[in-house]
Amino acid sequence: MILNKENNLDDIVWEAGLQSLPDGGEILQSGIWRQIALAEKHKIKRFSWRREDGVVAVLAQILSSRRFGFKSWYLPRGPVWLSSSEADIAWPAVLSDLMQVAKRQGVMSIRFEPENWPLSNTAFGQKITSIQPEKSLFLNLSYSEEELLAQMHPKTRYNIRLAEKKGVEITPGKLEDLVDFWQLLQATTTRDGFRGHSLAHYRHLLDNGGAAIELYFARREGRVLAAGLFSFYGGRAVYLHGASADVGRQYMAPYLLQWRMIQRAKAKHCRYYDFYGIDEKKWPGVTRFKRGFGGEEREYPGSFLLIVSQYKYFIYSLLSKIVKILRP
Repeated sequence: MILNKENNLDDIVWEAGLQSLPDGGEILQSGIWRQIALAEKHKIKRFSWRREDGVVAVLAQILSSRRFGFKSWYLPRGPVWLSSSEADIAWPAVLSDLMQVAKRQGVMSIRFEPENWPLSNTAFGQKITSIQPEKSLFLNLSYSEEELLAQMHPKTRYNIRLAEKKGVEITPGKLEDLVDFWQLLQATTTRDGFRGHSLAHYRHLLDNGGAAIELYFARREGRVLAAGLFSFYGGRAVYLHGASADVGRQYMAPYLLQWRMIQRAKAKHCRYYDFYGIDEKKWPGVTRFKRGFGGEEREYPGSFLLIVSQYKYFIYSLLSKIVKILRP
């Protein structure tokens, strides 16, 4: 397979390529995420590769950033493979092209997290700690609501009905409600042992996500019991971020919140509902909660590092260690 790299692919063609993926569009490689990243002061680069017959086969949206004066590239869930065959031939060509451009532009390293390349992990090079979750749970929304409920764990179905009976209500939130979500998230991250983002990041998601990113709350008698940020893009709904209160847990609000978002995803004609991250060791409680809804587990290749300049990377690593030691 011959691949020809090009810059600045037409936005319509780019989005159509992403949304043609069997599991639905990958929002982290979309124009929506580009706007969010730009708001967070990243520089964005886009490359695509066409086959000799003119069909776009690969998309790569890159977040460029600097630390200690060294430039690095990050491809969240990218590059994205759109073709149906010959991935083993395409991958070396894509890496070679990226390396050449990176060298010309003074890039120190490239971190990439391919979503769907049908290759063994050894093909990608040096594996490092992932930024995005390496495993997720995808719920096929082609089934009816009755069939989706039947596929759930009996306790999950019971908890959804309990929340309904106890008067839990699911309502949309606005940008001005984000502080309520943020405060709830602080308790959740401490309890469940994972790291959240800054309030500014969640504000950028809502402020720049357009109609694709929505905030929802689960309330009972006016008290917020659970909340979540959800994306609906290109046939895939994603549970991006969630939080729940320590009080009122007996009302099972998170279960009803998820069910209402699954229903909303179906109403928006999404093909899949992506629970986003599961990990039995890191997040055992969250993983059990998500698995209760059914679905198919997906495993991504992981995160990989391509060092463009060994000298720059050595200095960068040294400075990072010094800062870590000096940091209180």
